[in-house]
Amino acid sequence: MRHKNRARVRRLLRTLNPKDYERFEKIRINDLGFGYDSFGLEIESAMAVFALVQYFHEYWFRVDSHGVENIPEEGAVLLTPNHSGIIPIDGAMIATDLLKKMEKPRLTRAVLYNSAGFIPFVGTFFYRSGQISGARRNFEEALQQGELVAAFPEGSKGTWKGFNDRYRLRPFNMGFMELSLIYRTPIVPTAVIGAEEQYPFMTNVKPLAKMLGLPYFPLSPFFPLLGPIGMLPLPTKYSISYGEPFHFYREYGPETVRRPDVIRMLVEKVRTRIEEMLAEGLRNRKGVFGLADSPGPGSLPGKILAKLIGNGT
Repeated sequence: MRHKNRARVRRLLRTLNPKDYERFEKIRINDLGFGYDSFGLEIESAMAVFALVQYFHEYWFRVDSHGVENIPEEGAVLLTPNHSGIIPIDGAMIATDLLKKMEKPRLTRAVLYNSAGFIPFVGTFFYRSGQISGARRNFEEALQQGELVAAFPEGSKGTWKGFNDRYRLRPFNMGFMELSLIYRTPIVPTAVIGAEEQYPFMTNVKPLAKMLGLPYFPLSPFFPLLGPIGMLPLPTKYSISYGEPFHFYREYGPETVRRPDVIRMLVEKVRTRIEEMLAEGLRNRKGVFGLADSPGPGSLPGKILAKLIGNGT
């Protein structure tokens, strides 16, 4: 982004939402001297994305969250959320939630699938807004720089679970645990409820996915039947819980990475905790669309749901 455009973005955000602009002003990045950090993050691009996504956070998904105080305000941190929803809206809602609610706001650096970074324009968009490629060396560098990193241990397998398998966690990858021990990084188990229903997933069209270089090409009741409109997620109500951090590195040193049985045991502890948080959240939620505590019929989700219910569909 050119210098003039950066200034325009700052003026726009300052005008539209001065309080959020003040929070962004507190964020510091490891600028290489060209307006970007080593992963391609440009703070003005992150501001522009936030200015848009915050409306989905507040009015479309109406995100509630709990346990933000469990996330350290400084130093390297690993968030380990469950993953779902076909496209990474869950990651965007987590990042927006923490920017809005942490007393000392932090940018969340989500670890992408390697293939996502090579999609024309899409990869650049992700990098400019703060995400990082899933290559292990990038993961390590982010922790070394003291970043708040969101790693989805289910990987791409989590995003294309069938509708009947929602909230059933896939086996976890183990790399995040190894890096947590090596770089003495706390792990914050994170549970996201609501993303599983935003896109009712039917099947993966593997030939198209392979042709496009994607981990999957989803087929749902709405896409591709309704075209681009079918890509709009349903206005499910999100609930995000951040659990108390695990500090396994206090008991297990870096040499533990040579003991896969211990690594698997520690990973299973994180997975079990997230399962418990999901179960508790599902018991407490008031329906998929949160009608009981919706912002009201005047909201966009309220209007859509009222129309659907009123028509008996």
